[in-house]
Amino acid sequence: MPSFLCIQSLSNNSNNNITEKYYRCQTKVVAKVFKDNNYNRGRNEVYTFGTMEGGYVNEGGQLKTKNGQKYVFNGPPSSGVYVSRTCLVISALIMVAALISSVLITYFLTSQALPIADPQPSAQAQSKDHPEHQADSHAIATPLANAKFDIPDWLKTRKEASTSSPELPPVIVQNEDKLAAPPVGDIPVIEETLDTSIKSSERLLQLYEGWRPLHYRIVIEPNVESSASNGSLIIEIARDPKVTSWEPIVLDVYNVSISNVRILRAQLANASEEVELDFDSDYGDNNATFVIKLAKELATESNLQVLLSLDFVSQVTDTLQGIYKTSYVNPDNKQLQWVISTQFSPIDARRAFPCFDRPDMKANFTLSIIRNIKTSMALSNMPISRTSSHRPGYIRDDFMTTPKMPTYLLAFIVSNMVDSRFADLDGDLVPRVEIWTRPTFVDMTHYAYKMVRKFLPYYEEYFGIKNKLPKIDLVSVPDFGFGAMENWGLITFRDSALLVPEDQELASSSEHMQYVAQIIAHELAHNWFGNLVTPKGWDDLWLKEGFACYMSYKALNQVHPEFQIMDTFTVLEFKESMQHDAANTSHAISFDVKTTNDVRRIFDPISYSKGTILLRMLNSIVGDEAFRSATQDLLQTFAYGNMNRDDLWAFLTRHGHEKGTLPKDLNVKQIMDSWITQPGYPVVHVERTGADLVLRQERYLLPARNPLDHSRWFIPITYETDELHKGDNIPTHWMTQDEEQLVIKDVFTKQSNSDNVVYLNLNRESYYRVNYDMASWLALKKNFSTLPRITRAQLLDDALHLSQAEYLPYDIPLTFLMELFTAVDDELLWSAAKPGLNYLIYNLKREPAYETFRAFMKFIVRPAFDHYGLNEPDNESHLQLKHRALVANFACKFNYDRCTQVAQMKFREWMRDAKKNPIKPNLKSVIYCTALAEGSYPEWYFAYKQYKRTNSASEKEEILTSLGCTTKPWLLSKYLNLTINSTSGILKQDGALAFRAVASNAIGYEIAFDFLQSNIKEIADYYGDGFSTISEMIKSLTIYMNKDYHKQQLQALAANCRKLGLKAVEIAIGMAMEQVNDNIYWRTHSYDNLKGFLEGIVSEFQINIF
Repeated sequence: MPSFLCIQSLSNNSNNNITEKYYRCQTKVVAKVFKDNNYNRGRNEVYTFGTMEGGYVNEGGQLKTKNGQKYVFNGPPSSGVYVSRTCLVISALIMVAALISSVLITYFLTSQALPIADPQPSAQAQSKDHPEHQADSHAIATPLANAKFDIPDWLKTRKEASTSSPELPPVIVQNEDKLAAPPVGDIPVIEETLDTSIKSSERLLQLYEGWRPLHYRIVIEPNVESSASNGSLIIEIARDPKVTSWEPIVLDVYNVSISNVRILRAQLANASEEVELDFDSDYGDNNATFVIKLAKELATESNLQVLLSLDFVSQVTDTLQGIYKTSYVNPDNKQLQWVISTQFSPIDARRAFPCFDRPDMKANFTLSIIRNIKTSMALSNMPISRTSSHRPGYIRDDFMTTPKMPTYLLAFIVSNMVDSRFADLDGDLVPRVEIWTRPTFVDMTHYAYKMVRKFLPYYEEYFGIKNKLPKIDLVSVPDFGFGAMENWGLITFRDSALLVPEDQELASSSEHMQYVAQIIAHELAHNWFGNLVTPKGWDDLWLKEGFACYMSYKALNQVHPEFQIMDTFTVLEFKESMQHDAANTSHAISFDVKTTNDVRRIFDPISYSKGTILLRMLNSIVGDEAFRSATQDLLQTFAYGNMNRDDLWAFLTRHGHEKGTLPKDLNVKQIMDSWITQPGYPVVHVERTGADLVLRQERYLLPARNPLDHSRWFIPITYETDELHKGDNIPTHWMTQDEEQLVIKDVFTKQSNSDNVVYLNLNRESYYRVNYDMASWLALKKNFSTLPRITRAQLLDDALHLSQAEYLPYDIPLTFLMELFTAVDDELLWSAAKPGLNYLIYNLKREPAYETFRAFMKFIVRPAFDHYGLNEPDNESHLQLKHRALVANFACKFNYDRCTQVAQMKFREWMRDAKKNPIKPNLKSVIYCTALAEGSYPEWYFAYKQYKRTNSASEKEEILTSLGCTTKPWLLSKYLNLTINSTSGILKQDGALAFRAVASNAIGYEIAFDFLQSNIKEIADYYGDGFSTISEMIKSLTIYMNKDYHKQQLQALAANCRKLGLKAVEIAIGMAMEQVNDNIYWRTHSYDNLKGFLEGIVSEFQINIF
């Protein structure tokens, strides 16, 4: 039993309303009790430590001893009340009595039962080569004492040098049931000290210099039952010679408890003994860092290297961040199977272990995982070097050391998933490739494996560098926040991004197969851009994501040229980027990242799609050969290191000059800085003056142009006429930031040229819209069918969005839309129409003019749908199948009865025989949604039942989207409530998808808003802050909001979030408010204009509005 407590109050800090109690004791127990006067709540915490000479508890709640040793808990300071000695003694007696009673009851119960044999490790777990493990396997010692990596002798003998009782970090036991649980690691779990509540995610992101990690040696044991990971860590750290000032060592942490901190001078080759260093340590502001200050006498040693060792306990979360747990049901025995997985990107390695958690702090990692023998496998970035018995019932897997890499790329998985045996089939190929998933999904991995084996040789040849790791494991994780994550050697995916069913009934659509192929290509490209060479800071995130995305297009175009993916690029990526970049709330692609929210915010279409577009623009500027050569030089120069955008600019400039594609008086930095450092993009106005063209630029901005915005860009200009066909996409002219206008002489051969065609931005290689004078628009419309297919798609997309921002009257885009009537087979033109049409649908759906608009669109869509119908031949190409689905989507969306009636009929056919789905893969989306929209609760419950029954991830996503199509309010409300019910079968990764399905329903969006308003705190707690789930929900709410009272609703929601302390959500609402303002402006200024044009067309063509 511990000695009595010795408590003495020494000070009162009135500045922060916290009364601090400082202690000086010669016992093994220290009580920390302090009171926060702002709150009427409290908690007493009793921590058990080894004997010490005295110390105190500071205002952050950390115990500090004289020799600098810290026992700290990374969480918000506890609150409580003052407890007297008498009260503590009485409480202790009560606890002892309760403990004795529990022991007696337990003894009585167990004595009546049969004896239970001690658990023994399996044969596989016993390592005959290492019998010493068995000798001490029952001992519960500190992790470092049992560590099996090469460590200094002083760490191995620390237990022997301690007192008779092993030195353990603090333990709190509140539930007697947990005493009977088997040991979960070398450090007892400190459950009550781990703060599992949602903390404010808005934290300053400070970059501390002075020290750099060289090597992490980590032993970790994640435990599902306790939701905690016990671990030990040794970091080899070197002083940065570039920093002359004497700085502390600062580790990033988040909700991690630390104990047994020690620092040793790194041993030289000829040194005979280790030297332990004196230090002082404490937690930083908001417990976001752990700060270690070495003695100033060491400041003169510029090449100082140290070993920092510590033990830690971190949280196993359920918010898909850091180390997290998820599960699936084994279909054979219907039992729950747990999976431990990781997601450290962008800044969540600090949730798992103390570290230098930033991209430029690259180091080697040697990882060891302790797992229960009931789990069949553990994976990490590198292959396993040794598996051995750790203690009865537990196995230890030691992994090979990784190359130098940032913390966000470290990963591991512990589970009972199985491999697909591809490595056995292709054992002679390097790297070894294996795909891991649940047993029932093994047959869905073949497509992904084929793609990997096709993409890898392409990348190795393009980059001129072989893949660096000996193996690549691809894992489908049951619940996963991103689409995929490029962890080096262990790439993780959500199911729908990796698995492609081959069964005819569950077969994926052409669009889904293209998506899977492109995701795999994207993640593999990161092996070179992101992993081998890493951007120095988060402000250049776009470099690695833009390169991976752009290279995925190149790779997919090489492997499947019939997909014509580079043409799709000009619609898909431009839509994603331009939609976000036109708002006042947009950000520069590279901006000063100051907070953790900023880091998460930059994972958006600006970094991905805009980054991709700008790299493709650079490729067109310098040409294919120079771009590839510059890329190869960059990767070879900065391998295993970091680079920034100026490094890329320098290589591209040199190779562009050498190839003669870039003018000698230009450099890439001069061109690109205007695109990188300011938000938005330009619209280039084109005006004919005789035989010349006059070009001027301004920022494209919603809801309308802003005369006070003087943003300018360095714009590459390419053009063609019906008399001049250039033959390549390398720019011939440049608009600079300093010029008001650019005059291009003698574009036409004659002064009278109103019938001649001119079009700019060939193949849409550059990032801008083009607005022509009326003569040019009319000429383009007259000759529309003769123009290149990308130009046709570009003209329709630009016209729709120029009208949205009041650069054009709506008669121009409506005229171009009518081209769809005859362009039945032009899949790119139909795809280009989709973004602009969706905006009109959302803003007209609840207005009188929608009746006329629907009649107009139904008139346009009818010929194409009558040609394709709701059938799917077996011999159609990938593009034809995608186009057929898009035409059907438009036809049913505009209530063409030949579409809606057939969709209902096909769905009811499925309902009659649920085991046989007659609906073709590419038509499932439109048929499911239409049937549920036109039907009632039988269709909805049938679909939900099929969602829970199917094991196809792509099928699940199709059904999730369709469940939001119903027009029955009570079903929509029920659906939303299922998204925060952990037993509903709807995964957290799909919460935003399900919410968006309801919010994009004209009837459901108000129900969605009410749900968010009423449950915002519960939703925030349930989903956490890792993947901007709530921000995505809020963004999807705004598509129908175009009236002033909608602003008031959002303001009320923001006030509620402010009251609850949900700052990140409040910021997201502020950004969403801009979209609502844009919608209100459009309704006020453009609605009547569009309504008049629509009525005129319907009248002139005698279109039946019914």
